[in-house]
Amino acid sequence: MAENYAVELRNVTKKFGQVVAVDDVSLRIGRGEFYSLLGPSGCGKTTTLRMIAGFEMPTRGEVLIEGEVQGHLPPHQRPVNTVFQNYALFPHMTVEQNIAFGLEMRKVPKDEIRRRVGEMLEMVHLTGMGKRKPAQLSGGQQQRVALARALVNRPEVLLLDEPLGALDLKLRQAMQLELKALQEQVGITFIYVTHDQGEALTMSDYIAVMNRGRVLQLGTPEEIYENPTSRFVADFIGETNFIPVTVREGGQSPRVAIGDQVVEAVWAQDGLPVGAQAVLSIRPEKIALHRQASDAPGKAVIPGKVTNLMYLGTDTRYTVAIAGGSEVVVRMQNVTSSEHFFRPGETVALAWSPHHGRVMEAD
Repeated sequence: MAENYAVELRNVTKKFGQVVAVDDVSLRIGRGEFYSLLGPSGCGKTTTLRMIAGFEMPTRGEVLIEGEVQGHLPPHQRPVNTVFQNYALFPHMTVEQNIAFGLEMRKVPKDEIRRRVGEMLEMVHLTGMGKRKPAQLSGGQQQRVALARALVNRPEVLLLDEPLGALDLKLRQAMQLELKALQEQVGITFIYVTHDQGEALTMSDYIAVMNRGRVLQLGTPEEIYENPTSRFVADFIGETNFIPVTVREGGQSPRVAIGDQVVEAVWAQDGLPVGAQAVLSIRPEKIALHRQASDAPGKAVIPGKVTNLMYLGTDTRYTVAIAGGSEVVVRMQNVTSSEHFFRPGETVALAWSPHHGRVMEAD
């Protein structure tokens, strides 16, 4: 039922002239979830967020918030607030004045404003900085002010449009953890737009992966990473190998040929016919190298030759040539001394659990 969802999109389409920015998108976002819209630039994620906020109106379909159809309600009449990448702080106002602005517009009593602003400053770790101007703050502190200003109005839903995109890498990673902790503390629904897969995996309860205006896959971070249902999702979320294969057996447990070797795998999508050219998607960390196939009983095994290695501290990244001229990337954790490294030119057996190899269409 609609009332079970903080936000629901029903077959929403948005066109700008002849350009379809969002194409028949349906989503159900539960109360209290951290829900990310993830995809490359131009995939429609920000337009989707703007339709929830009321900055854009759907060409077709409906947006519901807390079970209520929003129709053509403007942003200020919707129970949402938005945090933007550029913070949009008022430079002439102090931190306290920025946070209090929305409450003052709603004629909230001054004592309550003072109390709620103080609570927000404490929540975002800016106690004692209320009298400063935005220009006197770091990027991370300005982002905290923007969050506090949005949260002080106690919206049903907080919309965040790439809010960490302007921060440097180290600060962005620190803010990811703070943002997730803040969301859990306040308990409201966060809908987060990002093109950064690491951000989405780190913070989200659920992810919608988008491309060309469509939602390609929905799921938890683990589901999206471990069980991609298309080549785009497998490639966009993390690093993966796409090994050319030929389908030898169909059914529930497909078998595919890599050169002369036939291995078991699982379908990533609807099964392909016997004889079809496909790819086997497998994550580099799911593969182990052995000196001979007999060292990996019960595994899918193919031969290869190491062409390159990169020592990365916690693990080593190997490039291995296999039949047909393809190269496979393997990442193995460094738990032993360097004398056990495989060297360029060495013949090896690549081994993995059959359920980690996912067969999908080549294109």
